[in-house]
Amino acid sequence: MGYVSLFLTISMLIYYGIFAAVPLIFILNSFRPTLPWSCEAVKAWHNDSAEQKTVCNYSKNEVEVTDPENLPYTVPHVPSVLYFQSHFAIMKIDYFRDTNADYELSWNFVSKFVFIWAMIAFIFYKFPEAAKFGKLIRYMVIGTVALLLVCFVRFLFLPGAIAGLTRFMTPKASHMAMGISSTFIMVLHAFGAGWGSVIALSSFNGFKTNIMSYSWIISFGQIFIYIMFGMVSFMLEHYYKGFSEDSYNTYVINSWLLYVSSASALSSMHWSNLWTIIYYTMLLMAALIVMTTQIFTILQSLFDEFENLRTRKQEVTFGLIGGLTVCSFFFCTNHGVNFFSALSLDALFSHSLLHLLLLLVVLWIYGRERFQRDIEFMLGQPFASWKIFILRFIAPLFLLICLVLGALAAVMEHFFSVVSVLIISILLVGLPILAIPGYGFYYLYQNTGTFWARFRRTCRPTDWYPVEMEQRQKYELDVGNTDITHIILGVTEEVN
Repeated sequence: MGYVSLFLTISMLIYYGIFAAVPLIFILNSFRPTLPWSCEAVKAWHNDSAEQKTVCNYSKNEVEVTDPENLPYTVPHVPSVLYFQSHFAIMKIDYFRDTNADYELSWNFVSKFVFIWAMIAFIFYKFPEAAKFGKLIRYMVIGTVALLLVCFVRFLFLPGAIAGLTRFMTPKASHMAMGISSTFIMVLHAFGAGWGSVIALSSFNGFKTNIMSYSWIISFGQIFIYIMFGMVSFMLEHYYKGFSEDSYNTYVINSWLLYVSSASALSSMHWSNLWTIIYYTMLLMAALIVMTTQIFTILQSLFDEFENLRTRKQEVTFGLIGGLTVCSFFFCTNHGVNFFSALSLDALFSHSLLHLLLLLVVLWIYGRERFQRDIEFMLGQPFASWKIFILRFIAPLFLLICLVLGALAAVMEHFFSVVSVLIISILLVGLPILAIPGYGFYYLYQNTGTFWARFRRTCRPTDWYPVEMEQRQKYELDVGNTDITHIILGVTEEVN
């Protein structure tokens, strides 16, 4: 399960550079006197014909209905979306995802990916130790939240923003039903995948450290950020709905609201260049936080598992970053940019499955009492039984729902995706997951006796010990040598 988690994290990192590269593109172009995606500059590079209307030249007062049986359908585009798509020649012609289109590599995107990975390499060069790295991440999180709050306040003054915020705060029953799936996804990412890795970094603290308070702050802080992003999305959605009010045959194509369409909304503000830089800097910092924490988790896992790698930390660190850089270039193509969302939905399924197995192993095979005992030893304080109850019974229910939703969403997304993305998904998600039951069957095959005896022997828990000898001795004293000896003898007798 540890190796599978490692592969799943790597699969996420390969495509996650998109979330940093897109903000970087808008940041760098925001230093121009006039924003390229503003209504003043869009005419210089976009063919503003009748078939390719934008929200800049669309008028709701136009007479569109000529034949009641054949109603025309007006589709105005968002300039920032067109600007993003202009980085690919194929996407300039066809604004919709085309699985039959040829592969096209955007060298502009490649340069942004190289710059992003160079920034990450610099971070690990300057902050290689856990203490320094944790301090950097802490300041980056605080800065990201502060910029998000500033942008949220400014977005409140956009036309239609209050209506969008009202709809977010007082949803209809049908909207709530649709939002339930988002809630499960939010909980999974906050307490598990994504920034959940920050909680895992607490394991690098010393014994008796009160990491529970940090974990709660990080988890609910992440939920707060998700809610804030949700509010901003609703405000942007209603901003663009203002272009199609009182018109049933008009639809504004706004794609990827938070990352791409938001740039045109920012261009309508006073001091638009400044606000664009602030907003996309916040998105860039959020992406860098996720990527660096995931890489840090991978590196620490490798150094713990293979002690001989500790003498070559720099080579391993920059070798991993270099390998991820090269692999991520696929997502600088038109198909990579269009269909990377399929891998993100695979992550929802795979992490739900992995967390379910983890709860099964820790709380049902290793056992509730052992787990609670070990946590209390590490924290130096009681660990409430109601938390164990939630982890054993309620958390698996949420994860089962996430598993089903993730599987359905992933199948649908791959149905409309390209074959290459499906192959990447099989190699980086499917095969690693199959390695878990594969190793289980291999272990059963290596044992002797009846199938039931082999299975029971395979599922028998082994005791946990701290790595450091001093803490291991304290643990043995707290647990009791007689109890440990009894368990070891019981295992030995059954094996013999």
